[in-house]
Amino acid sequence: MAAFRQGDSVAGAKLIEVFYPELKRMAASKLRGERQGHSWQPTLLVNELYLQLVKIKALQPDDQDRPNDRAAFLALSGQIMKRLLIHHARPLSAKAQKVPLWEDVKCVDDGGLAEVESLLSRLDAMKPMLRAIVEMKVFEGRTSAEVAAELKCSPITVHRYWQFAKRWLKEEWHPDAG
Repeated sequence: MAAFRQGDSVAGAKLIEVFYPELKRMAASKLRGERQGHSWQPTLLVNELYLQLVKIKALQPDDQDRPNDRAAFLALSGQIMKRLLIHHARPLSAKAQKVPLWEDVKCVDDGGLAEVESLLSRLDAMKPMLRAIVEMKVFEGRTSAEVAAELKCSPITVHRYWQFAKRWLKEEWHPDAG
């Protein structure tokens, strides 16, 4: 786990190998909740998970193994699988809504991804709902009504948290620092 957090992609492949039976069961469970005749199979979902883990490259680097690494890895894998299924189910069309956090940020390069993850983690530490709202609106293109339904809260709550998160992220985002 420590090697994967440090960015070792070979370690990511090893994690998939070690957890493959459990990940395949998790994928099958997630696919059971999808529409009838879904085009993906559990093996394909685990393969897509691996590709996403390789893109992540590093997770919260530190020098020690944590006792709950296994649970954290499986939880992360479950979240990624859910996002993969959502992305697959939503065809990219002109109807898909792109939600910029702010106008002056054109793109995020690989170096900025670590900062984005760090900022999302800080939002999560403040209030997990903040991170969830940002991820659903920015990465999944969901509307406030869809986010409210998923989080079982009112659209006005989503709106207030979204406005706060955008302001906070704009203040904290320093892509040229470091």
